[in-house]
Amino acid sequence: MKVVVISSPEEVADEVKIMTALFKAGLERYHLRKPRFSTNKLRRLLNRVPVEYRDRIVIHSHHELCVPYKLAGIHITEHHRKRHYWQTWLLMKYLKLRRPQLEITAGFHTIGSLRTERFDYAYVFLSPVFDSISKIGYRSTFHEDSLQKVISKSDYKVFALGGVDEDKIEKAAGLGFYGVALLGSIWKSDEPVEKFKRVQHLCKSNVAT
Repeated sequence: MKVVVISSPEEVADEVKIMTALFKAGLERYHLRKPRFSTNKLRRLLNRVPVEYRDRIVIHSHHELCVPYKLAGIHITEHHRKRHYWQTWLLMKYLKLRRPQLEITAGFHTIGSLRTERFDYAYVFLSPVFDSISKIGYRSTFHEDSLQKVISKSDYKVFALGGVDEDKIEKAAGLGFYGVALLGSIWKSDEPVEKFKRVQHLCKSNVAT
C-alpha cells in the first residue's frame, strides 16, 4: 500500500522542515492544502521547499503555481467540480498541455462518485473511511461490504482518508484500498516523522487485495 500525507489546513511551525524530513524518510506525495492561503503566501511557502523535493508536492489551490514550481500535480476538490466545472476543466486541460506529466487527483465523499466520475485521475481520496482524528464528530458512514465491492470494481486507485492511523492499516488493506492518506494522525503527533515511518512500514507489509 502507498502512503500520502496531507498538510494541516492551518499554518504550522516548522512545516517545511517537517515536510523535508518526511521526503527524506521516503514520502512520495505531500498534498499541500492551505485553503486560506493567498497565492503569494503559498508561493512564499513553496520557495522555502528544497527544489529537489518540489516534484513530490500536489497543491489543492492556486493550481497555476504547479507550472513554475514544477510540482507533481494538482488536486481537484468537490467544490471545484460542482461549482466551477467548466473553469476547472479548462484549467486542467491547459495545465496538462504545459506539463503533460502532471498528476490530477480528486477527493470523493460518497461511493457513488467512484461509479459515476469519469475523469482520468491519477488517484482519488475517499473520506471519511474511519472516524476522523482531526475533525470532531466527523464520522464514517460507509458500510464495509458495499465499500469493498465498489473499490474492487473501480478504475481508480483509491486512498482511504479520515481517521487513518497505525491501527487502521490492516483494515484499509482488507477493504481493498490502494493506499492511505494521513492527516490528523501526523499533525496531532508529537513526532510526525516517526509516525509516518511506522505507518509506512505497516503499509509495505499490507498489500490491498
